Amino acid sequence: MKLLIVEGNNEQTRLQRGAAGIKPYHLTFQEMLRVLVPKAKTDFAFPADGTGGLPTVAELKRYDGVLWTGSSLSVLDDIPDVLGQLNFADGIFESGVPFYGSCWGMQVATVVAGGKVALSPNGLEFGISKPIEVTASGKESPFFKHRKTPFTALCIHYDEVAEAPENAIILASNAHSKVQGMTFDYKNGSFFGVQYHPEFNTSEMALIASFLSEKLVKSTAFDSSKEVQDFCSQLREQKGLPLEISDYHLHTQEIMAWLRHISGE
Repeated sequence: MKLLIVEGNNEQTRLQRGAAGIKPYHLTFQEMLRVLVPKAKTDFAFPADGTGGLPTVAELKRYDGVLWTGSSLSVLDDIPDVLGQLNFADGIFESGVPFYGSCWGMQVATVVAGGKVALSPNGLEFGISKPIEVTASGKESPFFKHRKTPFTALCIHYDEVAEAPENAIILASNAHSKVQGMTFDYKNGSFFGVQYHPEFNTSEMALIASFLSEKLVKSTAFDSSKEVQDFCSQLREQKGLPLEISDYHLHTQEIMAWLRHISGE
């Protein structure tokens, strides 16, 4: 299996976060894939850094699937870092290669396919999500049929899908965001994505929370920096966490289901 991982952050953000010990998201995905599909070969694309060196539509067809990471960007911003990613995503749909996206990746795919993304009226969803319910359609989907009861996941997002693309099927939802999982077809391709971050592990979430501590308090997601640090300790020590978060294989189930689906299993 040959997979392309698309990094959602630009180089400046990657370097800034790297100084705080946070791995670039494309490497987080690569490490996850080494666990889930050890024999898979992976390449990277960096559309937020510019258009140079990006695979053409013809070159994209050599891949078995494309996985798009999260990002600190907002798809609502009319800036080159965003527009370059939207253009590249359109090329992926044109190529017909199966397309998966976490959080930002789902938002990019949504906008390209004619849907709408907006700032969530419920504010920031961060850390451990509100319980996610699988819809009736989701229970029949190869991507969610393994989820028998409501579950939680690691997450961080201000924006959400406000209007799904025309033929989209909503597979999962929660009290914060109606679209927590979705699939749709566009042009020659098919897309599956989720609003949360199955690829994150608890240690990475702790690093991100610590890095964003000031913003998290300002957003009222946490009452104080001490509360943030206590949450970071809980994540690092894996104390009192739901099993579907502390067990990485359980947390990554949706991506594993997609990988199996595109491989024909």
